[in-house]
Amino acid sequence: MSKIRIVNWLLTRKCNLNCSYCAITKNYENKPKEYPDISHYYKNEMPLDYILNGLKKFKEHNPDCFNIFYGGESLLRPDLPDIINYCNKENIHYTIITNNSTDIQPMIEKLFEKTEYITGFTGSVDPVIFDKNASGDILDKSLAGLKALTKYKDSIKDLTAEITVSNDNVKHLHKLVSLLTEHEIVSDITFIDTAKNPYYDFSNVTDPYNLVKKTKALGFQFVNILEDNLLTHMGEDLIKKILNILPSNLDCEIEKNIHNMTIDADGSVRLCLRIAGVEINKIKLDDVFTKRGDINPYIKKYIKFDKLNFCEGCNWTCMIHSKMVDEDESQLESLLHSEKRI
Repeated sequence: MSKIRIVNWLLTRKCNLNCSYCAITKNYENKPKEYPDISHYYKNEMPLDYILNGLKKFKEHNPDCFNIFYGGESLLRPDLPDIINYCNKENIHYTIITNNSTDIQPMIEKLFEKTEYITGFTGSVDPVIFDKNASGDILDKSLAGLKALTKYKDSIKDLTAEITVSNDNVKHLHKLVSLLTEHEIVSDITFIDTAKNPYYDFSNVTDPYNLVKKTKALGFQFVNILEDNLLTHMGEDLIKKILNILPSNLDCEIEKNIHNMTIDADGSVRLCLRIAGVEINKIKLDDVFTKRGDINPYIKKYIKFDKLNFCEGCNWTCMIHSKMVDEDESQLESLLHSEKRI
């Protein structure tokens, strides 16, 4: 029987940045007719009670379910402290994903003020910080993110830097993971994805040049990351799986076993973080489970339809995370707590 291991929440589609590679916060070229305009998500954000009820149901379905709070920019929801307080009270596992940019820092401070503690916090820090020619939002958010994560490292149990590697900055990967390890910050390494067809509504990147290929140079970097005992999320097992799917060939097999679920800002179920889907997107959060707490059987049917019709593979490591736990529950501790060394 399927058990959802990870739930990804797009708490809002709003964002304070306008990164060129992101499509989730704006309308994009060649948007499918089945996909609503971005204004729909702005006007129909899930209310707080709806989110809390959903968290309750996922906890009842699987007490070890891990929740990832995305945006847009998650800190732009003024009720995020209420969501975190509820998770802390009910012992619900979570991390907050934020761009950690300068504009967001006051909101993070308010989050600390309005919550007793924060268990999981993930900020974006990319290898672009070592690129002397870089500028703009991508650079600014990574520099601000590094500063903020260093500031909060003693206040948050599971502190993680989300690294997105592209073809242009892959040469700096080991250097960045080393720097983060020096600051006692765990790295979650991901590789940039492309929008392989218009139904991929998360990424605005279409040029395959950006994809990182499996090369000896990258292999050496990974070997050095492991041999240097650097801090990486889910460690050696995940790194090996990442190498196997490059440049962008992950088949999550979500249609066979629903180990991962993504909820959009309007409360609809997505195929995944990368693809909204057409059939599954008609299903709302409050229809996910039967009265017994099992996943409604028709959801698998809709996911299978969208997966077979729109998915052409990806680099989304979150799907690897949940699949690893689904296949081997001894990996659960590594998923829930990121502070351990390899």
